[in-house]
Amino acid sequence: MGPRTRKARITVLALVAAGATFMAASAIAGVTVYSNSFTSRGGVKDLRHAEGKHCDKSWRKKAKKVVIRAKKGRAVCGYRPPVEGDASMPDHYFQATEKLDKSTPKSVRDHVYLGVGVRSAKDTGYELWVFPTERKFKVARRAGGDNVGFLAKGKNKAIKGRGKRNVLGLKAVGSQIIAKVNGKRLAKTVDRNPGQVDGRKAEVMLGYKKHRSKSVSMTVDDIKLQVPNP
Repeated sequence: MGPRTRKARITVLALVAAGATFMAASAIAGVTVYSNSFTSRGGVKDLRHAEGKHCDKSWRKKAKKVVIRAKKGRAVCGYRPPVEGDASMPDHYFQATEKLDKSTPKSVRDHVYLGVGVRSAKDTGYELWVFPTERKFKVARRAGGDNVGFLAKGKNKAIKGRGKRNVLGLKAVGSQIIAKVNGKRLAKTVDRNPGQVDGRKAEVMLGYKKHRSKSVSMTVDDIKLQVPNP
């Protein structure tokens, strides 16, 4: 299936809770259709559990942040905002500020990644994984079941280490995938068969690759979803 340049509309799945706003603004990336800074408990409810059996979500009232926790290893804990494309393969740019929480044990930090995803569905999507302790990244392509490949990977000094906030951004426009961290481009690639990745949703995620009983956690703040200018 060839590249697609259709400008997808956004379907709102739920009423926006306090603290989350819908807005239109001119920007290089396009029009912002959803943002959430989690200033209230109601805004936290917008993030809905998408994947992972040993996960939980809470709100730090004083810090105004969401905490996502994986209770044990070999898990991906994913949560999605209440918006999605009205058709498969929407052109989306999704961004979130994430930080590996200080409660994560030192012995497993190298096996934990922070992530964002676009065109997500049950077992498909494009994902940016950032390993803050090693300052490494991967751009993953999930095309159903165990079919997971990587469009790009590497190490970049723009990735900040543990205890520091990283702004993760992932854009899918037609067959082109662009990954950013803290405003710096990590990768720009082309998927030769984008029709296999046909989800409609965006996602924030915490990945825990080591099989351990210790829990790990991250904080999430300032999520934003954009579409191309009409």
